[in-house]
Amino acid sequence: MVRPRVFIPGVAAAVTYLVIAAATWPAVPVRILYEGDSPPPPYHWVRPPANLAAGNQPAPAGGGRIELTPTGSRPASIATDDAQAVAVFPGGAIESRAGESRIDVRIVPVDPGTIGAPPSGFRYDGNAYRVEAVYVPSGRPVALRQAASVILRYPVHSDEIFRRDAQVWTPLKAEVVQATLQIFGTTAQLGVF
Repeated sequence: MVRPRVFIPGVAAAVTYLVIAAATWPAVPVRILYEGDSPPPPYHWVRPPANLAAGNQPAPAGGGRIELTPTGSRPASIATDDAQAVAVFPGGAIESRAGESRIDVRIVPVDPGTIGAPPSGFRYDGNAYRVEAVYVPSGRPVALRQAASVILRYPVHSDEIFRRDAQVWTPLKAEVVQATLQIFGTTAQLGVF
């Protein structure tokens, strides 16, 4: 048996909330209660399916700089302008080199149909993305000494992420976040994902 006085503070709080919400509803145009996530924005395709071509906005590239310290690169997160592809570099992921002042990273969307057939038993869902990083001023490509993370947004469904190495697909350990249509993978090399 529960004593009625235990419920009094809870009931009072609920009534107070409802009275305040009713009094301020016309003046404050917001939702009273959280109603869940909103859908993600439309996917930006390099080469959209025919039924989505009319409303498609082309997928933009992205880029950024990673500063170097005597012990290696600073932590950095580089994304495309629509945030459909992100590369996350932990601190020290790239070795410092004499004469080099920074690293320039570029993420370029690619039509997956131009890079070869998908791995056996799979199909493409969305764009491929080329992640490149070079030392400045030399322009020499960097090599990772710690794994970086690649985060890709997909349009419909995805459960695997691969890196294209010449003519070979290398699977990455994938983590999928279905609510945001994103897939994460860690990689020891940069390339096409």
